Amino acid sequence: MQDMQTDADLWYDRETGGTFMGYWAESNVAVVTAMIPAGPQASHERSSFLPDQSWQQAEIAKHYERSGRLDTYLGDWHTHPDAVSNRLSWTDRACLKTIIRTPAARNQKPLMVLMCGKPHEWFLHPWLCQFRTKLFLFEVLDEREPTILAYSSRASETGEEIAKL
Repeated sequence: MQDMQTDADLWYDRETGGTFMGYWAESNVAVVTAMIPAGPQASHERSSFLPDQSWQQAEIAKHYERSGRLDTYLGDWHTHPDAVSNRLSWTDRACLKTIIRTPAARNQKPLMVLMCGKPHEWFLHPWLCQFRTKLFLFEVLDEREPTILAYSSRASETGEEIAKL
């Protein structure tokens, strides 16, 4: 999380973000093992962010191999500087739908974490999304706010909770 906050502070007046890698310990418990940053050619604008996709995909592939093919792409995070709302934007929802519909992503239930705020005062707002069928015909994006528990590597050995977000 510290890397996310550092990046958010650095790009404060513009959006930034990254990718989460990890695995699902249970159907509703994701374990994040790595965060891959935006990349050297990412586009950071006041109200939009586009990662350096080719660079990120190469980093995802490297992490996947290093993990023994256990850690996979879990989802993304990005900032909403000075945001009033912690809700997903239309663009965020479109991105999530694209992730779910992209076979190469292999992720039917992506995480998206919004970081809203300003330097040294960022608040995390996680979303877990998936499609559900409505009226037998339509797919709608089901959005729910999961609980995120953050542990240090030392604390995870003892079970000590470091932060509940």
